[in-house]
Amino acid sequence: MLLLIPSTIIAGPTNALLDAEAYAHYLDALKYINLTADDARFARDVADPRLVLPRVRTMLRDPLELTVLGSEIQDSAGGIQALLKAAAKLLDVKMLPSTDDRDAATLEDEHLDASLLEALGPLYAALDAAIGRVRKSRSALSDDEMSYVGASLLGGVFNIEDHQNARDAHLDAGFDAALLERVIAENNLLDPKPTTQSYLDLIERVELGPLIGAANAAVEALEAFEAAVANVDWPAERVDMATPLGRLVIGSPGNDLYTNACFLIIDPAGDDAYGGSAASANGLQGRPLNVVLDLAGNDRYVDDVLIGPGTALFGVQVTRDHLGNDLYESAYAGQAAGICGVALLEDMSGRDVYRAHAFAQGAGHAGVGILYDRDGEDLYDVGFFGQAYAGVLGIGFLADQHGNDRYISGGRLPNFDNHDWRFNCFSQGFAMGMRPFAGGGVAALIDMAGSDTYQADIFGQGTAYWYGAGLLLDRAGDDTYNVYHYGQGSGIHLALGLLADGGGDDFYTGYILSQGNAHDYAVGILTDASGTDTYSADHHSQGRAIFNSFAMLLDRGGNDAYFARQSDKCQGAGHDGDHRAYGSMALLLDLGGRDHYSCGAKDGATLRRDEYGILWDVVDP
Repeated sequence: MLLLIPSTIIAGPTNALLDAEAYAHYLDALKYINLTADDARFARDVADPRLVLPRVRTMLRDPLELTVLGSEIQDSAGGIQALLKAAAKLLDVKMLPSTDDRDAATLEDEHLDASLLEALGPLYAALDAAIGRVRKSRSALSDDEMSYVGASLLGGVFNIEDHQNARDAHLDAGFDAALLERVIAENNLLDPKPTTQSYLDLIERVELGPLIGAANAAVEALEAFEAAVANVDWPAERVDMATPLGRLVIGSPGNDLYTNACFLIIDPAGDDAYGGSAASANGLQGRPLNVVLDLAGNDRYVDDVLIGPGTALFGVQVTRDHLGNDLYESAYAGQAAGICGVALLEDMSGRDVYRAHAFAQGAGHAGVGILYDRDGEDLYDVGFFGQAYAGVLGIGFLADQHGNDRYISGGRLPNFDNHDWRFNCFSQGFAMGMRPFAGGGVAALIDMAGSDTYQADIFGQGTAYWYGAGLLLDRAGDDTYNVYHYGQGSGIHLALGLLADGGGDDFYTGYILSQGNAHDYAVGILTDASGTDTYSADHHSQGRAIFNSFAMLLDRGGNDAYFARQSDKCQGAGHDGDHRAYGSMALLLDLGGRDHYSCGAKDGATLRRDEYGILWDVVDP
């Protein structure tokens, strides 16, 4: 098939996920059904919520810009600081630069080597300055207002109305019983607008720029410290120092247990355990900054507290773990959970296990959560709101560099609206706003290598709801994706979802509203760069758009098979919109290989589908 427009003169949003050749085919497919690229920019930003990120509005108006964002995030995944910078850009804030010229602190302790004390001085001073930035970030809120925000969010996430153990965990975390009763009463109001708007007024007053700047400064100071202590003599016994910033602990080479509140823990070796308040930042309890640096050992970050290891609540928490096979297990929130704060968890190596109830593994709400795992075959298991989740004014990133990894979500939050035998996940690159009041953030799960397995149930795998953008970006490997409802590159109700797979022989299994699907003024895209891939679904999937949406499944090469039980509602099928205005645009583009379609399309065929839909197959690019 000849291209109608040569790729050399194509002007469009081409990038690593949508190259010039693919964009040329996209234009040709639209031309075949008498449409243009401008037609794809039909109105989807039709509501008026507050706190919508500018980039989200841009992408709703121009759907292919979603692939540009995916390419940018992939390019930023080389390190945690690059992702932190990307978060600031998406939130449209500037990281507050350091203007503190204070000299390195002078620390004294007879049990510490002089060179170690010398290296600690600049680190202490940098963290002191970071605490100042954290305090600036929340200066517009009173203590009572911050407590209300924390209780309102976490009380809703963990359903304190119906679960006494969750309510007890909130009480243990310092939330007042009367405040919890207020939160429960507000959740039962017939008109939630007044209290929701008041809540949004409060989180809007959190300054995210200083928080992100504080986290970035802490990472930079830690890296400089690590270089300075490469050859120091560590103490034979644990050293506990009282400082104006809080407790500073230097661990022993053996196995240490940390449970008490500290602002800085440095552990050189041993199989250590972190629990209690040792590895979290809780600004409501006077702990605005917490930093953990563990250099070696098979460590355990395990606790049953509400603000678990790796959580930042109105603060900044940074964990850097180097060598070892580690266990991260949170009964509630944790593992890079930023709530009106920034939480960074970086694990350098090992076969690690991450388990949490909810709001974990790269989750942000009015804040940023970034989990970065550099090496090892890892297991990620979360109930819901995790594995790259973003709420209002939130950024959630989970990046994994190497290994054959498993991502599992579900089993905690029953879906009573549609399938009471299945579970809401809101995970694996999922962003969500507060409909109809506020927009969501941006969430991205980035896996850079390995043959990975993704398992979710409802809402997962590059999906978003109500003015959010959710992305799952897998760069290489023979991967398996399994979701039931709302997943695998799906935008739901004025939102944007993208699943981009960079190559390999992949399996995609869904049931409904999956695999490049969009519903209700939304955008959903699935792109697969190469490989022999298999797509299986029931209906409303595989480049399917309904109710004024834009959907595309783009497979750029390989011998692929597309199976759907209700083929008339899949594989490039559009929708007339019923009583909802103007209809939808749907595309399935397969740009190479010998392919099979259950709808009856043949290799090399151009098949018009219902209501602005097309299946475009190219045998040989």
